[in-house]
Amino acid sequence: MTFSSVSVKCSEPDYMDISWGFNLGSHDALSYTYTVERAESPAGPYETVAGPMRDRYSARDFIAPRKRVWRSLYYRITANGPDGDTVSEPTLCGPRPPLDGLEMTRLHNVLLREYTGRKCAVLSIRTFGDRCPACYDRITGRRTASNCKVCWNTGFSRGYHKPILAYIQIDPSDKAQTNTTEFVSEQAFANARMGIYPIVKSRDIIVEREGNKWRVNSVRQTERLRSPIHQEVSLTLIPPGDVEYKIPLKFPEDTEIRRAYSYKDDL
Repeated sequence: MTFSSVSVKCSEPDYMDISWGFNLGSHDALSYTYTVERAESPAGPYETVAGPMRDRYSARDFIAPRKRVWRSLYYRITANGPDGDTVSEPTLCGPRPPLDGLEMTRLHNVLLREYTGRKCAVLSIRTFGDRCPACYDRITGRRTASNCKVCWNTGFSRGYHKPILAYIQIDPSDKAQTNTTEFVSEQAFANARMGIYPIVKSRDIIVEREGNKWRVNSVRQTERLRSPIHQEVSLTLIPPGDVEYKIPLKFPEDTEIRRAYSYKDDL
């Protein structure tokens, strides 16, 4: 059994419609059950939206609608049948890219992977889910403490999704210093370029191998017929010592994408 298509549509801001097609081979359609799962990051963790369902190939998600403009919701379908579980690829709600747009995306990814990009980890911030039990006041709707190690100052339990490996080109940063009678503040700002996986949004975190953590301020996408080709990202360096540096992070390993050559340290 294989999935031939997974479609996510948003005709209204209050819900998302998910539908899917498949190739069963020699098995009966009634021997399969389907579960719809959702996450804000393609790496998960995923939570169940609907199912298990039998002889039904569409679902509607009212729990996490697209009322926040920059929220990205990924959906996948898990089919359970005689040959075990089959999981579809994560799918976003967005326009279908044209063939030349796919080639532009591929070439840009090759450039980042082979020459200009560095391996970084992307932490996608949570925008819905369980509120933080340690610092969130449900009466006032505000956080009552800073440097919270339960939500990492996001207001949502666990704070961020699983890290995703991406090749990102980060420009040299602009360094500034603010002097007052009470303290000295140092800031660093930089621009970066990356592919379309994963789609980032404001307040996401990008982590370099050396441990530097950058917060995403704004994102601008290059598009072909409204389909994203690559992303231009504005970053601010998170000051060392902030609670974000205490987020437990296991840097994702590169198991599928490898450079065609390696840099040499000496001649």
